Formats: sequence, C-alpha cells, structure tokens
Amino acid sequence: MGSIDNRNFERFPLSRLAFVQSTETMETYGGVLLNISVNGAMVQLTFPMKEVSDSFDKGCVVDVTIDEFPPLKGSVVRATVESIAVTFTMDSENQTSLMSEIMSAMEHEPGQPFI
Repeated sequence: MGSIDNRNFERFPLSRLAFVQSTETMETYGGVLLNISVNGAMVQLTFPMKEVSDSFDKGCVVDVTIDEFPPLKGSVVRATVESIAVTFTMDSENQTSLMSEIMSAMEHEPGQPFI
C-alpha cells in the first residue's frame, strides 16, 4: 500500500547544498536539498556523519540555508538517521517570493530545458 500524501503544495526536485541549524542548540548539519515547496523541504544530511534523529526532535525550530535562496526558518516535521523534513514558517507574501525563487532555480536545474 502507498502512503497518503498530505502536502498542500507541490514539491520540486532540486539539488542544492543545504545546511540545517537548530536555533536551540546551534548544532548544524550539512547536506543536499532533495526537494522543496513553498511550505517545506527535505534535506539529505551528510555532515557530520552521525544520527540526526537525536539532534532534531519533531517541532524543533531550525534555520535552513540553501544555496541561491534567502535564509528560511521552519520547524522539523520528521528526522531520520540521514535526512530531515522541515516545514517553513512564513506568510503568504513570503511564500509567493519563495515560489519565484524555486521557479528560477528550476530553470537552471540539470536535466531541465533552458527557458
């Protein structure tokens, strides 16, 4: 059986360098952005090499830094030993701005046609 997708916004596959930092502990993990929407992102973490789920509890407030994007604030919705899912904290005006950033980045994503 497949799982139900409860997302409200379309996710776009986008590969960029990303960092997630806990605002409480200031612990930072680096990795690769796997996908992003105006509501959240999934980051595959690669540094430091240790279990992430012990560092980021559900609801933990984080700062997300992604190449070519403005800094984003959010909270953890899921963490595994190698990845973290974040929902962003922003108003509709900032979501509109982020959507423009995503679309611009998608135009230059490998495998995508240049427009």
